[in-house]
Amino acid sequence: MPTEHTHTPTDTARSADVPRATVAVPLGRPVAVLALRYTAMYGPKPFDEALLALLDNGTYKILSPGEDHHGCHVSATDPSGPLRHVAFMSWPSIDWDSNVAAHTLTFDGDTGAFIQELRLPGDPVPRAQHGFAVAVPDPARFDLEARWPALRSAHADVFDRLRVLAAAPGRDRTTD
Repeated sequence: MPTEHTHTPTDTARSADVPRATVAVPLGRPVAVLALRYTAMYGPKPFDEALLALLDNGTYKILSPGEDHHGCHVSATDPSGPLRHVAFMSWPSIDWDSNVAAHTLTFDGDTGAFIQELRLPGDPVPRAQHGFAVAVPDPARFDLEARWPALRSAHADVFDRLRVLAAAPGRDRTTD
């Protein structure tokens, strides 16, 4: 299991007169892992499925067919219990063109639905996304070093449950 994430700014992300720096951030241990199925999403990130690992020190990792990055989060409820409202800030990554992105997810504990607001630097209009979330059992055993294909396969049963939730009548997929 990785113990830290090291970030070195890219040449395009810094001025010539700013010294190159590296920041090491300790990663926590998974306390909650959610499988996500989007039914409306941001057009440039058209990935219906994702896995979101919330770590015990306020860091997170998200993986999908086109994402694999870290960031930090603050939850309005204990992440090891039912989630209600979580704010995320991604760390600069190639997933976001060496920049950051802010996400706020609000969960409906009764239906499994969530609403996500995406904010990008310099974009005054937040992007609305939504879908469904199901907790992955035994988050402490979640492999933070595994890649998307292996994790998708390992958690196929959870994604099958999400597909049923998302396929209910009146739930059409849209793209922002």
